[in-house]
Amino acid sequence: MAGVHIERLHKQFGGKATAAVHALADLTLDIADGEFISLVGPSGCGKSTALRIIAGLEIPTSGRILFDGRDITGLEPRDRNIAMVFQSYALYPHMSVRQNLEYGLKKRGVPAAERASAVDSVAAMLQIGPLLDRRPRQLSGGQRQRVALGRALIRDPEVFLLDEPLSNLDAKLRVHMRAELAALHQKLRTTMIYVTHDQLEAMTLSDRIVVMNHGVMQQVGTPEEIYSRPANRFVAEFIGTPSMNMIEGEIRAEGGRPHFTGPGLSIALPMAPSAGGRATLGVRPEDIALVAAGAPGAIPARVTVSELAGAERYHFVSLGESPIIVRTPATTVLHPGETIALGLAPDRLHLFVGTGDDAAAVR
Repeated sequence: MAGVHIERLHKQFGGKATAAVHALADLTLDIADGEFISLVGPSGCGKSTALRIIAGLEIPTSGRILFDGRDITGLEPRDRNIAMVFQSYALYPHMSVRQNLEYGLKKRGVPAAERASAVDSVAAMLQIGPLLDRRPRQLSGGQRQRVALGRALIRDPEVFLLDEPLSNLDAKLRVHMRAELAALHQKLRTTMIYVTHDQLEAMTLSDRIVVMNHGVMQQVGTPEEIYSRPANRFVAEFIGTPSMNMIEGEIRAEGGRPHFTGPGLSIALPMAPSAGGRATLGVRPEDIALVAAGAPGAIPARVTVSELAGAERYHFVSLGESPIIVRTPATTVLHPGETIALGLAPDRLHLFVGTGDDAAAVR
């Protein structure tokens, strides 16, 4: 196992005959020994580029990577003592499961008896013992994923790198494999760096999450920190399903207190931003309550669509000119066109000042 230090990592593509593309910009990150950390963000945000540089499959334009204080930036992938699990499994189709598992050990000259023992141990851990004599084409998607994990595990690496390993699986199998990955990490306590565009995977698996956009790290923190205290508007909207509601307005001073005012509402703020500027109020769907009309602070709204989502319902409503989503238990039935009253929890509001995705949260 190893702690990983990423120091001012930058990766640029092009720049001579074509316009330069900055895939990574000044990424600095410390990953503790045994930590499970996820890099999450939309396609093209730089997360896979960062993983490939850590693996040695890409050369950084600048910056360096250290494993337990040892600079490995210039080392070949085979010399880094890492194991990588890909989205595509990358199993050898002409080899049996056993041969796929032991291939790396065989290339390193590990004796046959030791290879056989290692294969049996990993197969027992992943419950693929009965599959050892099958070829990849005879396996289901989940079984292939276990074999790909086993091929990485058998090397006993310092660092695991996982590049969207569950994205080819169906929804039910993804849930099952997430639980298996979490249990595997708890058992091994090996450093794992996981890349995904699925924020639910990041939230459920990670000790910490790194949210990225346009090659820049937006925020790093525990799942609870990322969800409850997003650093900017991009993080707030990217993390959470449904995403955080955003209401455009401005800050005004009323009765000696700052208020957020927007179409059809005025809300006293628990934070103390400067009055007089444009701002965006963020509120998660579960932090909006249905209240009685005329109740203190009640905000009138009109239902446009209501969707059943298992144990919950998502109600799409118009609050003034702002479309928002309200999450309630499935037993709460609202009808399109119905007028309702909403209450916003003051201690669960988020305020963002600035423009675009970079609008910063006001604490």
